[in-house]
Amino acid sequence: MDLYPTDDQTEIVDAAADYLARELPAERAPKQEGDRLTDAEWRGLADMGWFGLGLPEASGGLGLSVVEEALIVREFGRQLLPPSALAVILAAHAAAEAGDAELTGDLITGRRRAGIAVASGRVQDGPYRLVDAAGSDVVVAWDDESLFLAELDAFEGKEAAQGVDPTIATMTAKNLSPNKARRVERSAGSILPLRASLLTAAMLTGGAEGMASRAVEYAKVRQQFGRAIGGFQAISHRLAKAAARCEASVAMLQYAAVWLRDGFDHPELEVAAARLVAADAARENAAASMQVFGGYGQTYEFLPHFFLKRALILSALGGGAPADEAAVLEASTTL
Repeated sequence: MDLYPTDDQTEIVDAAADYLARELPAERAPKQEGDRLTDAEWRGLADMGWFGLGLPEASGGLGLSVVEEALIVREFGRQLLPPSALAVILAAHAAAEAGDAELTGDLITGRRRAGIAVASGRVQDGPYRLVDAAGSDVVVAWDDESLFLAELDAFEGKEAAQGVDPTIATMTAKNLSPNKARRVERSAGSILPLRASLLTAAMLTGGAEGMASRAVEYAKVRQQFGRAIGGFQAISHRLAKAAARCEASVAMLQYAAVWLRDGFDHPELEVAAARLVAADAARENAAASMQVFGGYGQTYEFLPHFFLKRALILSALGGGAPADEAAVLEASTTL
């Protein structure tokens, strides 16, 4: 099993990193006037081909694998792209598996958007918290067994809610009308629920790396007592631990992505483990960066608390840590 990116994969990542750093850098977060990407920004992402990257060419996609998808979504996390960018990739896969060519085409070309629903228990049971779904056309929700794709109006009793991240619109909904939702099940041979969790891990991994790299750059230029604060052990140790968490998260992500792509046994174990490690890295690196930035790290103009809030949101998707821990324990017992 070769975990190193190929030359082609490296080119894809480099192109994505350059585009996102130029057009949609994380530093835009404190300056955002709304809680969603503009139509022009959304079309820009669609024009890059990322929403259909892992879909077959017959469905309008680029025919690449979940490995390439994970590499791209990792860059999404590094620049704080909203969860809707992840949601539309998953929605396009669900629409393609359901044979809905029109919806698939609309999603990958940016004509329609998607949000994410977080269920309080199993994915088919309400109530729900709708993340980045305001103004979206469809919503995805998943757990370890299945993924639902539904129109936004299939969720009943919707109300606006206060979200932890001011750049992400949040709503609550009482229940989901089952006859208005399409369900994709792992028992039917689909890897889509696992793909959803793996790509969430990729976004979390990118967030961990994005915050760690910014903390390092800040520590190089921030002066205290006549020297850069990165030279003090209290800071350098935090940064070293952040780097170690990134390395672990990347390694777990790449291993799980290749494992899922190549169809090895018990992929749920690798995916769940990757997401647990990524969630911990994203949260801990953001918290550590608050200490590196000092009092500034708590203010709206600085990024650590944006990365922390985004990590908290992403960590809750698809059942979150309880679902991942249960999957690891169950698979470990079976093995």
